[in-house]
Amino acid sequence: MIGAFLMLLAAAASQPAERRPVDVRATGDDALTQRLSDALIESLGNARKLRAAGGDDKTGLSLVILGNVTPKGDRFGYMVDLVEPGSNLSSRRLASMSGTCREAQLARCAADIVAKAERKVGG
Repeated sequence: MIGAFLMLLAAAASQPAERRPVDVRATGDDALTQRLSDALIESLGNARKLRAAGGDDKTGLSLVILGNVTPKGDRFGYMVDLVEPGSNLSSRRLASMSGTCREAQLARCAADIVAKAERKVGG
């Protein structure tokens, strides 16, 4: 009896947790902002707790790039909010992330943003 119970516990612990769908939005429209948006979506493919939302998903989270990213030489500045959309057009901001990245390291920057979002989601 105890052996069966321990096997059930082990099976439950080894199953990966459901990854939460995340919608990525960009309020800016320049090429660099769109590249960051694409890089965030790609980075969600490697995340443990989050994933890019698909067509049939009811998204519970959004990563929103606020405005256009700001080029500063070979770097750019960004501001990204992690938002939990609510009913009646309300939403709750879970985190605000900002910083600078090298344009040549766009994928690494996106992975760092996704990692920060995962830490805020917890679980």
